Amino acid sequence: MFVLDSIIFGYNDKLILRGVYLSISTNSIVGLFGLNGCGKSTLIKIGAGFVAQNDGNVFIESDVVKNNYTVNRFKSLGYLSQESFLPKDITVHKFLKICHSPMNVLNDNPIIKKLKRQKIISLSGSELRYLEIIFLFSLDRKYYLLDEPFTGIEPLFIEKIIDLIQKEKEKGKGILITDHYHRYVTEIIDKCYLMKDGYIKEIDKSKNFKKELLNNGYLAK
Repeated sequence: MFVLDSIIFGYNDKLILRGVYLSISTNSIVGLFGLNGCGKSTLIKIGAGFVAQNDGNVFIESDVVKNNYTVNRFKSLGYLSQESFLPKDITVHKFLKICHSPMNVLNDNPIIKKLKRQKIISLSGSELRYLEIIFLFSLDRKYYLLDEPFTGIEPLFIEKIIDLIQKEKEKGKGILITDHYHRYVTEIIDKCYLMKDGYIKEIDKSKNFKKELLNNGYLAK
């Protein structure tokens, strides 16, 4: 499992995370919900190693990750930030070659094949997000942390990204998704967390996720 245990984080006397616990098992998809500014992205960045917590531990399997840049974390985790991370002034084909991405990503995927001669800067927002996600999954990590993968994306590409995510789960991967497009997320998750006021609550998976999010004030009645 990948575990964020008793995570505390704050700055300028403002406490953002108050002892948060979250776990991701392999072969599962976990949803993380919460209003803007509640700390979801901060928690994911702590898990990925881009922000250091004030207290608490990050575990990969049974090992505590003691600093932000361990080889174990890099080999085990894939992180999708809200901001694009791809170089803009090269073609899709050249990017995949530079990154030594498996060539079947280019040859077998009709969308990537269609885009391969285009410069990354010329891609639409949906095409860019799709490329980022399919590249991330090609790295073959055990766990993936996806921060708002559907935001601003066309419905057709959302469906294609959902298909990619579900295929990764079938390969035994553990995936965390946070996104305000709750309908798409609740359709595919196995476990659900809700963050509010610096705390986190796990939603009982035997109940209707959407109904529970409504009852807990995340969705408007």
